[in-house]
Amino acid sequence: MERDGFVALVDAVASSLGIGAAAMMTFRTMIAATRPSAFKRGPDEPCCYLSQNEIAHKRGVTACRIREHEAALVRAGLIEKRTMANGARSGFSGCGVFFGVAIKRVDEFLSLRDEIEADRRAHARLRGQRSSHKRHLKGILCELIECQGQTAAVERIYQTFVEWPSGQALHRMSLEELQNHEAEAEALTISASQLLHEMHDRPLENERSHIQDTTQDSNQVICNDPVDTRSVGKPTRMITDKPQPDGSVHCMEKQDEAASEAHKSKFIQNLGSDRLYGLCSEEMKMWLDIERQKRGRLDFHSFVIAGQKRLPELGIHPSAWEEAVGLLDEDAAMLCVLITDAKVADPEVTILSAGAYLRGMVRLSGLVL
Repeated sequence: MERDGFVALVDAVASSLGIGAAAMMTFRTMIAATRPSAFKRGPDEPCCYLSQNEIAHKRGVTACRIREHEAALVRAGLIEKRTMANGARSGFSGCGVFFGVAIKRVDEFLSLRDEIEADRRAHARLRGQRSSHKRHLKGILCELIECQGQTAAVERIYQTFVEWPSGQALHRMSLEELQNHEAEAEALTISASQLLHEMHDRPLENERSHIQDTTQDSNQVICNDPVDTRSVGKPTRMITDKPQPDGSVHCMEKQDEAASEAHKSKFIQNLGSDRLYGLCSEEMKMWLDIERQKRGRLDFHSFVIAGQKRLPELGIHPSAWEEAVGLLDEDAAMLCVLITDAKVADPEVTILSAGAYLRGMVRLSGLVL
């Protein structure tokens, strides 16, 4: 491994080893003073002979800070200090900071980097699924409030929804915390979808709102994330903030037509969910069967979540889905994923890169639209 590649590898796992940014900068400064040829399986072990004062001068910090950084690097197993009795370092006496202890751990670092990357991708996928839950739930709430008003059941779902963490807060969650929140968000979305489905299956005169104020604007939803507009789906128009009974003021936003239709799909309306299911690969059908078991039926949300869960199996980065939703909409993005998956599963079609195929289809569709 070349010296630069080794440094990049250590940099990727430094946080997991308990090494902060400042100590990592000191590590880079020291390793930059070694001979690159020493990393190519030569007889000499890579070594930095710079004194702490010289390293401090290069870093623009005090020698005391360098001592702290070196101690942290030794504890993390990234360097080994071999100095003279007075702490001096010299190339003539073979005393300095050696990196052989870290080089021996390259295989360990490679495995750790793969784990970190897998967790990072899982975190991004879960954030994307939570964004899909949020878009669908907003659309469902808009329709429920418009048709039923603020019934007790709708109010319970709505109050839970406004307590969801913002899009920025998701980045600060651990993977386990995000997994739990995503599962709760999906369960709430399914609950709201089932309530909407039941509403369409029974006469509307059986529904009574516990709020009798007929002047209430039923197409307003309190915004629990006024900054993260990307997670909303489509832009919204701000309305004046209204004081609440408890004296607080909430950010109100009026959902435009696109946002209120976020939980619907023109492709499913035209083809039917069963027909669209028949066009999917066996692997995609497995995820759809799981979603059908959760909901009791296949709806638009089922296809969106199944498509997102299929992406890692196809080797497609979550950013491809974000790009598809940004250029098109969730409806068309879902169809692009289904087509890509079907092409990959077709033995008569050769797809070298499923991610490139999906991105190309999305960008071409964006130009056409």
